[in-house]
Amino acid sequence: MWEDWKKAWRDAVENFRRELAGDDVASDNRTRAMQRDVMSMRSAAQKLDAEIRRTRREAESERENEAVCRRREQMARAVPDEETARIAVEFAVRHAERAGILGRKVEVLEAERGLLERDLQSMEKVLAEQPDAPHTLDDRPIREIVEERAVEDRDFGRLEREARERAAQEKLDELKRRMR
Repeated sequence: MWEDWKKAWRDAVENFRRELAGDDVASDNRTRAMQRDVMSMRSAAQKLDAEIRRTRREAESERENEAVCRRREQMARAVPDEETARIAVEFAVRHAERAGILGRKVEVLEAERGLLERDLQSMEKVLAEQPDAPHTLDDRPIREIVEERAVEDRDFGRLEREARERAAQEKLDELKRRMR
């Protein structure tokens, strides 16, 4: 074990020296690190885009719910049911407030997306200026790799959700057996 630690330490020192010397290997490592950072930023941009779409849907739903409550208020006033009208107004106000907040959230997320896009473009420009910088990892375009990882993330999320559902079903089945 001690020998493994000594070897790891020597390797780390040697890598550090090569990096300081500006060795081609270190340059390649820096380029690869920059490519990973660009891929990470692209992935973050995709997640941010998904969050913007989700928030827009929520805001639209809240506006629709507000409209429903306003219609209920009008119907309640036509029948002279003040209690129902009052409750409908309360809920309409809540939905309107939430829709407003979600609208502002979309604006903030879009501003954040703009910043991220500018940073990404800057990073890609620096990466493109690297001498002999390969613009792909694993001989594939970076965008293709990011999209593949997004699919993997969705699949992983689905598998986690299914595992939680199975565990919940097992607990429910166990409770049912105990109650018999």
